[in-house]
Amino acid sequence: MSFGESLQALRKESKVTQEQLASYLGVSAQAVSKWENGSYPEGDLIPRIADYFKVSIDYLYGREERRASIEQQVVNELSSVWRSENSYDVMQKEFVDKAHRLLWAIQISSWKNSVDYYARPQHEENSARMSSAIAFDEGYSFMRLDKNKDCFLFLRQPEGDKGYERWFSDTTEVREFFGKLAERDNLKVLGFLYTLRHGELASLSTIEKATCVPREKITALLDYIGRSVGRDGESPILEVQLIGNDEDDQKAYGVNMTLGGLFVGIFAMADSYVHSPQGYSMQSASRTQSWADRSKIGSCK
Repeated sequence: MSFGESLQALRKESKVTQEQLASYLGVSAQAVSKWENGSYPEGDLIPRIADYFKVSIDYLYGREERRASIEQQVVNELSSVWRSENSYDVMQKEFVDKAHRLLWAIQISSWKNSVDYYARPQHEENSARMSSAIAFDEGYSFMRLDKNKDCFLFLRQPEGDKGYERWFSDTTEVREFFGKLAERDNLKVLGFLYTLRHGELASLSTIEKATCVPREKITALLDYIGRSVGRDGESPILEVQLIGNDEDDQKAYGVNMTLGGLFVGIFAMADSYVHSPQGYSMQSASRTQSWADRSKIGSCK
């Protein structure tokens, strides 16, 4: 493919007119038309054209394949982990380590003067609590940097009238959920269940013996989770019906390893509030909007 053919294909794919490209480059639309029909731009314009379409100069001249998008590069890099000959334990650690570095890269790149990646700061447990935060009108992210207390939150500003204020609404379901988590006995039960590994289940009598929580409270919590937290057959707590057991022990419980991680995330974020950061290794804060629309928040009426 010739230079002119590459340029025209890129321009049409990007839905850019000759006039728009010409305006960006500071030339006439006629000049762009000539390039697409066989002539060449001045040498100093070629890198600008490549940058505009996010391709290499060699690609413009048809000497290499098109550079993959950054999203595809991320997929390629992370998926390559699973093609190694390492054990699964080693591969999954490498995958998580790479993903964690990518999350840190997002935080770094939010600062307009950042051009180079550098390793995430290592803050020991006895150091001052440190975090990284991005607060833009279009979104918010928070990354805790304390050793062994990593957590990452990313929120995109909802479009239209579906703003953050919906989380402050007076919803019975949300209030009931936090009420359940606030009870010490319920936390003891959840804590025990989260000691179970994949494929392990515990009966009511086992949970009662391990936690010293009355059976009726255990049953009430687990019934609530299955009824109100789980949706469409998915619940953070697994429930299995046992056949042939004593009448009082006909069910066993475990943790759904996919959905169950949300409970851990809730506690991690809550801990970040209770033990709030004392400083930031990276902070980008240019949010000018309020978090919620006052007209949509419940009033005293």
